[in-house]
Amino acid sequence: MKIYVAPMSGITDYSFRKIMEKFNPDLLFTEMVNANLLNRENDATINELLKCDDKEKNGTQIFGSNKNELLLGILKLEEIGFKKININMGCPQPKIIRNGAGSALLENYNLMDELFSELLPKLDSDTKISIKIRTGYKNFNNPEIFLDLANKYNLDFICVHGRTQNQFYSGTANWEIVSNLSKLPRNTEFFGNGDLFEPKFIKEQVKKCNLDGIMLSRGVIGNPWLIAQAREFLQTGKIKTIKTFDATKEIVLEHLENIFENKGEIKAVLEINKFLKPYFLKFQDEIFDFKNKIGKIIVEKNFTQKQNLIKKL
Repeated sequence: MKIYVAPMSGITDYSFRKIMEKFNPDLLFTEMVNANLLNRENDATINELLKCDDKEKNGTQIFGSNKNELLLGILKLEEIGFKKININMGCPQPKIIRNGAGSALLENYNLMDELFSELLPKLDSDTKISIKIRTGYKNFNNPEIFLDLANKYNLDFICVHGRTQNQFYSGTANWEIVSNLSKLPRNTEFFGNGDLFEPKFIKEQVKKCNLDGIMLSRGVIGNPWLIAQAREFLQTGKIKTIKTFDATKEIVLEHLENIFENKGEIKAVLEINKFLKPYFLKFQDEIFDFKNKIGKIIVEKNFTQKQNLIKKL
């Protein structure tokens, strides 16, 4: 069972992925990139969003609504060195779908069919294309047609998030739909995604489905240990990798240092804030007056002082 870490905008940057690598996922994804900006060689897209040391272990995801822009963008990603390229057909955010990208592509089967027909002959044989979809968008509720499309073009994999666009991240992921889709005839790998926060729940869903892998997303924010724990529980029914308070502090300090080295002091003291509560959520009992202490760290804008406050937790 393969374990991938999903592309997450504002989360899976270079610094975050350096932490995830310690827990040995089968594949990590960069943040998703805008096809239009990529084709214009936007500096932040090329040098920040797509920054990685090992493109064998890192895939990337592209979004857009124009066939030619997507085609040229994917070819540019291949030229940069990426061999695992995913097309985003699941993002629910209004600023993405109002331009016909993300989940809105679910209503544009013909565009995707034409894209693959034109694109695949232009790619090297070792460059693999995949798609990530949701189960519905507005009046579209026929996700199996995209499994058929993945079969038609022998795509690397299809990943299905068991929510509609309208749900955003509310409610619960519909793993019954994921399970039913996974059992249809196919010649492509199938990944499931949605609400994968705990090893026990992950194993329960895997048992119901015919999966080649899972794609972890929000569950690894502040908890990269989930990667190893999920693999252990799926294989043995036991968990050896334990998230301890001391190990968490070490990872947080390393994550902070990664951001500092990659983006500088100001961004380091600001960007680590969104990870602090998820990292320490499990340990509120261990931190006396948890909210006040975490709050002080979040407010602190001096890099050295922020390090010292984390060490004192």
